[in-house]
Amino acid sequence: MMEPVRSPRNQRVAAAVRLRRARERKARGLTLLEGPNLLEAAVHRAASLEVVFALEDDEHTAGLVATADLELVTVTREVLERIAPSKHPRGPVAIMRIPPDRQIEHRNALVLYGVGDPGNAGTLIRSAAAFGFDVLFGQGSADPWNPKVLRSGAGAHFSVSIETGTADPADLHSRGYTTVASIVSGTTPVSQIDTSASVAVYVGEEARGLPAEIVEACDGTVTIPMDSALESLNASVAGSILMYELSTRADSDTPAPG
Repeated sequence: MMEPVRSPRNQRVAAAVRLRRARERKARGLTLLEGPNLLEAAVHRAASLEVVFALEDDEHTAGLVATADLELVTVTREVLERIAPSKHPRGPVAIMRIPPDRQIEHRNALVLYGVGDPGNAGTLIRSAAAFGFDVLFGQGSADPWNPKVLRSGAGAHFSVSIETGTADPADLHSRGYTTVASIVSGTTPVSQIDTSASVAVYVGEEARGLPAEIVEACDGTVTIPMDSALESLNASVAGSILMYELSTRADSDTPAPG
């Protein structure tokens, strides 16, 4: 067995560390994923993994990597902490080739517009996978393949179609979607949204909400009824509630067989 890499200045380690920067990820088409569960999800979905960094005594990762015929580089704890995007990594950390966009179509979709927080973005991808939605990352939103978004998504990236683009409501309407903007109050409750066609529901950042021009361009608006003492919900909470409600509506609107 080869000795673990001990120097944070090792050439391959340094190249991995640079992927923590957005510019480097974009230039190389690569990103970092961290943690045993995320690595397992990537392997099971046949993601393109370049190399896996793990501790010398990480037998679980060694077995997984051997089964998947991937390259394993063992490292010391110091080196792993240098590579990993989080402060207290469990390991392992893998370099993954960023997959091409998969255009949203047919299924309901969540549109993130200005949702820049990686934790919110990843949680929304996770909820989208749970409720049968695809995801479109629009203007001002986080990079869906940011390591923090990947970690928050907990493997859901590999179960949904993820598209990045302008998120123009007119474009989605031309694809057959009914576009719906989520706003704080004074409009249609989610229970009354027509789900006979695929719905693309827009969610903005909590502090600013959606731009007026996006709201006006959508086919309709939707509100989550809540206690008047609250002004708004966190973006990931609001988006998750909307997806759950719309998915249950779609299920109830489907005729029973026979």
